[in-house]
Amino acid sequence: MTESYQNELQPSQRVLLGAGPSGVNPRVLQAMTLPVIGHLDPEFFQVMDEVCVMLRKVFQTDNWFTLPLSSTGTGAMEAACTNLLEPGSKIMIFKNGYFGVRLADIATRCRAEVISIDLEWGKAVTPDLVEEHLSKHDNIDVVGIVHAETSTGALSPIPEISDLVHKSGALLLVDAVTSLGGHDLKIDEWGVDVCYSGTQKCIGAPPGLAPITLGDRALELIRNRKSDVQSFYFNLKDIETYWNDNRAYHHTSPISMTYAIREALRMLLEEGLENRIIRHDKVASGLRAGLNALGLQLLSEPEYQLNPLTAVRIPDGIADTDIRSKLLRDYNIEIGGGLGDLRGKIWRIGLMGENARESIVFTLLSALEESLDSFGYEVAYGSSLSAAQLTYANY
Repeated sequence: MTESYQNELQPSQRVLLGAGPSGVNPRVLQAMTLPVIGHLDPEFFQVMDEVCVMLRKVFQTDNWFTLPLSSTGTGAMEAACTNLLEPGSKIMIFKNGYFGVRLADIATRCRAEVISIDLEWGKAVTPDLVEEHLSKHDNIDVVGIVHAETSTGALSPIPEISDLVHKSGALLLVDAVTSLGGHDLKIDEWGVDVCYSGTQKCIGAPPGLAPITLGDRALELIRNRKSDVQSFYFNLKDIETYWNDNRAYHHTSPISMTYAIREALRMLLEEGLENRIIRHDKVASGLRAGLNALGLQLLSEPEYQLNPLTAVRIPDGIADTDIRSKLLRDYNIEIGGGLGDLRGKIWRIGLMGENARESIVFTLLSALEESLDSFGYEVAYGSSLSAAQLTYANY
């Protein structure tokens, strides 16, 4: 009898509309099949340099320290904290969702003094809130904010917040895991000191690398630390010596993933960063119109709604897993469930990168209409598709 592990692996073809990963274009997958060369090979150094050049364009920065870490977005979150923070550091973190909570958890493990500002999940971090809380505390070293809160679909306005943070003398740390490549994110113009993201969302590559960029003020803070960075793997000063002209060995880079992000970034720049941001805005507006036509309520406030991810409240009488399981089983569509306090209360629908397409929205809305109807939710068939179509026609 043949064991299952002896068979060739054949994963199902899913339409990935959850909180990530998103779909991957065949060009990116093809790039991952290219020959593996050594991580100290001069040819690979050229690939590394090209990735850094393109990442600067996408981050809209001239920061020389802009590169992809060999980790997921959470690894970049940890790298940012472990390098910026040490015992005696003070960081203010605005927690308006699951990933703000995670950021505070990691900062606490760095033994920094963490001033946590707890907000209602689904609300954005607004300039008024930041100004209010900064006025109550002195000598804050870093302020941490999630630009695009993946757990709630809320987008916080960074430019106005940045001015307030710098006026207080602090550095600004921004989580852009779900916004990079899908929303405006102007690191230099906005004065963001540290920002990190992931490859598996609007960038359109598989998970496994985490773009990060640091400005001069952040690098100065790191150079003047009183203690060693507690992590060997995420010590950015050592990692930088591998990515700069020294090419000093630090760890073995994921060669095939670096090929993947190179091709994904190349595709993004072929499309044009502004065009990709507009595409995410357009498809999300149609999705929201369709959901509203079904009588479903969104979690986040309209003026602070994230485009790559929409959080929608589950209607009374409908079980979370019933709909998600049916979509996966009958339509090969994956959508995400809620995290933390929102578990079982919301669905998270991602339209990111390759899957931020009008055709994908129509496919999802049609499947959602049938699935809701099958569990007793009253549906006017075609209403959501008509609303989305009208939105696209008038965009």
